[in-house]
Amino acid sequence: MSGDVVQPSGTGGSRNFNVADFNAVSLRGADNVVVRAGPAFAVTATGDSALLDRLEIRKDGTTLRIGRKGGDWKWNGDKGATITVTLPRLTAADIAGSGDMTVDRAEGDFSGSIAGSGDLRVAELRGGKVDLSIAGSGDLSIGGGMASDLSISIAGSGDVDTSGLKAARGDISIAGSGAVRAMATDTAAISIVGSGGVTLTGGAKCSISKMGSGEATCS
Repeated sequence: MSGDVVQPSGTGGSRNFNVADFNAVSLRGADNVVVRAGPAFAVTATGDSALLDRLEIRKDGTTLRIGRKGGDWKWNGDKGATITVTLPRLTAADIAGSGDMTVDRAEGDFSGSIAGSGDLRVAELRGGKVDLSIAGSGDLSIGGGMASDLSISIAGSGDVDTSGLKAARGDISIAGSGAVRAMATDTAAISIVGSGGVTLTGGAKCSISKMGSGEATCS
């Protein structure tokens, strides 16, 4: 991972990382991350002490990078540490591997991406442009909120559920067997190559392009 290593404090099953001034969180590996909106920056990790000794957190510009020393994504079959991140505003979140990330709230333009089998869940998003992508089998969901423009791209078998996010415009692309549930109220462009499926609500005027057995419905 790039960036400057953040040295931890604490012993046993808990570590604290003194780091601030970031607005994006990047996870590599099998650990799990909980992101919370709050007025002050804070990063803590809990888990087996031997596992925490191998945890590596770096600050790369405005991105907080979470991984393992030496690039080890999983060690001796461990179940992963839990890293809790508090920050004022999150603009981007990405996962590479099997770890999961949950976010309680995001505001403004936002991008979320998954490469692998990990899951990314955002409870509420009030944004402008929202860009979501999956390469692999991971799932991505946004529980509710509003956005002006929503872009969703899937390459693989992952699923995206943003049916609770009210977007004005949507642009949805699937290459593979993934599925999308979304909402758009103005216009939407849908492209499917393969067996993927799209279910769009909100009454948007849809343009649909398909190649393969995939299905798209707009209502």
